[in-house]
Amino acid sequence: MTSRSEILHLIHNLCITWADAQLAHERSRTAAAPEVRADQYARAQHADEVTQQHYAALVELLNDSVPDDVSAEAFLPVQPLPTGEVAIHARDDQANSVRLRLTGAQALTVGAHLTAYGAISLDRCGLKVAEALPSLSADPASTPTPVPSPLRVTGSAPVVPGPPSPAAVAYPATR
Repeated sequence: MTSRSEILHLIHNLCITWADAQLAHERSRTAAAPEVRADQYARAQHADEVTQQHYAALVELLNDSVPDDVSAEAFLPVQPLPTGEVAIHARDDQANSVRLRLTGAQALTVGAHLTAYGAISLDRCGLKVAEALPSLSADPASTPTPVPSPLRVTGSAPVVPGPPSPAAVAYPATR
């Protein structure tokens, strides 16, 4: 199994040699003396060859370490489902795909907790979240009052935006 440090090392080497090649090409283009131009051009050619070797090594390492059935998926970490639930897509420490399926109330609870933890972490780092937020008025008359949703009579769970659940959709009768 290939470690992250091996992959990062090859990527680092590839980036360094590519940058060296670009620098040598620019120096050869702007050199005033023909011998300096020829020397920098030779350095650029050598750096291009080394860059191609590093690229080939990285491709080989990735082909050997990544399973064939892995494919790129569209980045959609939070997805509302037609059932009124919310799917959360993530990756664990070993880059395995993890999918959570939450009810609307659970998703709002998790979101509130993550927001609070994020605010606490930023505060401990010295960044003040309150400076980025609009100020709250102390006057209760200026505070908007929440309006209950007409879809929920009990008020037990919040309404999640998105398409209605299949139970709420009226389907024509069939024989």
